Amino acid sequence: MTGTVISKNLNSGNSYFYIKLSYQDPVTGARKQKLLGTGLTVKGNKRKAEALIPEFCEKYSYLENSPDAICLDADHDVTLCAYTKEWLLSKKSEIATSTYDSYEYRAKHILEYFGGVNPKLCDVTPRMIDRFFRKLRSSGKTNQKTGEKEALSVRSVRTVKSILNAVYDQAIVDGIVNTNPVCSVSVKGKRNKDYSDEMIFLAEDEIQKLFEFLSSQEHPEFHRLVPIAFMGIYYGLRRSEIIGLKWSAIDFEKNLLHIRHTVVRVKTAEAKDSTKTASSKRSLSLFATAKSCLKSVKKEQDKYKAYFGNTYQNKAGYVFTWEDGRLYDPDYISKLFGKATETFGRPEITLHKLRHTCASLLIEKGWDPKSVQYWLGHSDIQTTLNIYAHYNRQKMNRDSADLEEMAGGCASLFLNNDGTL
Repeated sequence: MTGTVISKNLNSGNSYFYIKLSYQDPVTGARKQKLLGTGLTVKGNKRKAEALIPEFCEKYSYLENSPDAICLDADHDVTLCAYTKEWLLSKKSEIATSTYDSYEYRAKHILEYFGGVNPKLCDVTPRMIDRFFRKLRSSGKTNQKTGEKEALSVRSVRTVKSILNAVYDQAIVDGIVNTNPVCSVSVKGKRNKDYSDEMIFLAEDEIQKLFEFLSSQEHPEFHRLVPIAFMGIYYGLRRSEIIGLKWSAIDFEKNLLHIRHTVVRVKTAEAKDSTKTASSKRSLSLFATAKSCLKSVKKEQDKYKAYFGNTYQNKAGYVFTWEDGRLYDPDYISKLFGKATETFGRPEITLHKLRHTCASLLIEKGWDPKSVQYWLGHSDIQTTLNIYAHYNRQKMNRDSADLEEMAGGCASLFLNNDGTL
């Protein structure tokens, strides 16, 4: 097996190094190739990429093993469930707690389905996996209100597939199996790129109406959402960034807002001095209305801090908390906002979709893609450009009056006999 370093230009405009492995198929004897990403950008990283070649050759050496090749030290009687649990434990020290929780949540579907029969890892066939995915698509989750079984979304099933795929990839490396049965099975349904059509934007007049609704006396339970929605609409902050915002990150003197800390949740809330990606770390201008918004939150919080005294719990200095200083559970805020928009009459507007609204406002004001990318903390310019495309398509369909005005000079060409259009 040999490896060479090549570069590829992605649709995002960035160039990355890849390692192309060349090996001999143990069955046919033909030469084959496998392309593997390094995650290294082209600029200044060629030596690092070349240094990865021996590691990749060793990791994928199994590709040249004959079908009957076995690892004598491997436990070939291990069951799928037992090995999946071992794989999970091996990941616990390598990844963030929130990421591990998401892995564990997805793996739960595997353990529940295969736990009854509990087949050996090496005995699982593509047909068994296909049946598993079909079962998830028909009745993969339980409705918390009715207790009835419901279909798991295509997206969710694909996340389960990614875990099962990783489990078998590791089993190949460990010498327990020779092939990955997950590779030949697909999850039927909506393609991931089709979900981008679901971008929804609030118009400026709708934004004003939403704020009036959230702050109305008829719905005091939604008042705490006003500043949260403000940060989502005008700063495009993610939920984790809003809940993780600290007073120490706000510079009222220099009028700057620093995004450095997040609070995420899968099973439990987890605070991290990091953001989703490196690009998510950013310093944004604190404009006048935003400054007033945050100062009003500070004034309210100081009032409760004095009231609760020694029992006040916000030692970390979070901006958005309960009255006694306890940190909000991110899921609670999402559910409360969902309840608010449903009552408002726009149930399709989620907390995350406020980021789309923020992007649309900036685009409407003439911001260029790179500026919007930085403001929203997108790691890939393609994500920003997709929002541009969707916004412009929606705007184009709304602005038929513009086309009518432009084509008005041709109207006389298409008059009826009675002089009407």
